[in-house]
Amino acid sequence: MNKRKLVFANKLHRQIFILVSVAALLPAVIASIGLYYLIFGITANEVAIPESIAYNIIPAAKKAAVVILLVTPLAIGVILFFAWKISHAIIGPFDRIVRELDERIEGKIIGHILIRKSDKFWPLVEKINKLIDKIERF
Repeated sequence: MNKRKLVFANKLHRQIFILVSVAALLPAVIASIGLYYLIFGITANEVAIPESIAYNIIPAAKKAAVVILLVTPLAIGVILFFAWKISHAIIGPFDRIVRELDERIEGKIIGHILIRKSDKFWPLVEKINKLIDKIERF
């Protein structure tokens, strides 16, 4: 099966995504709920606010609540999309390196590990390839 077609490449990819999701969702939900209750708590407590000010605050608070309810999920969605893309770019090369090392350990193939130079693990693969060169000399 082609792992590029899967939503999550492996368990580590899913764990990283869940961690980022919780890190994005939890503060956003807490801030949204806190702001929502702050706005409506002020308007509900009309004892301290004159009636004319309350008539102006209530429509503004309703608009703020709508903006919070629309913008928060959108912002979280964008954050999670980029988190998924970035984590996928890290996990893909990681899996490739592990698979290539396993094949070399089993003796199925010899030579350098090949990944794109743009991959995040390029410096590690470069060192592994130098180690392979040193081992092959002996």
